[in-house]
Amino acid sequence: MATILKTARLDLRPLTDSDYPAYKRLVTDPLISRPTGLMSQPDDRQVRRWYQADRQTPLSYAVVLHRMNRLIGTIVFYEWFDDTGMPDDTGLELGYFLEPDFWGQGLMAEALTACLADLSAATSPVQTIWANCLVSNERSCRLLEKLSFQTIGDQLMAVTGSGQTLQRQALLRLDLTYHQNN
Repeated sequence: MATILKTARLDLRPLTDSDYPAYKRLVTDPLISRPTGLMSQPDDRQVRRWYQADRQTPLSYAVVLHRMNRLIGTIVFYEWFDDTGMPDDTGLELGYFLEPDFWGQGLMAEALTACLADLSAATSPVQTIWANCLVSNERSCRLLEKLSFQTIGDQLMAVTGSGQTLQRQALLRLDLTYHQNN
């Protein structure tokens, strides 16, 4: 289970049952679902599956703004799989989203910086954080680059927004050892 982290403006804590309504509102918001490649109109059963999976992931965080004391986003570090499809405990895959009303305020950068610092300091085999980002999601790609992620390639990704389409997706990598030293 994720530890509770605090920043100047945010609490980062494990997701709870009471977070589900806000989580559902956010993942079904087209401003979030389109740029992240989520299906645009998931039914309640699908959203509950996503939510339960995110809650069961050991490193999942509710992003809570101090002054409002409510969930405005999530950060999840998913299990990483190597090229053969086997789990690789030296890597994690980063996923995140933030309520659009709070974009452009540096909140996700603040939250991710705290999470990455905590991961860097932990005694674990994790050395690399991976992230996939639709190339069209320029805001998210810039955020990852600001946090020292390096783009190492791109590929076509099936996106199920409003019918299945192929979109370019960047693969980014962060070496935690480098991050820890900078």
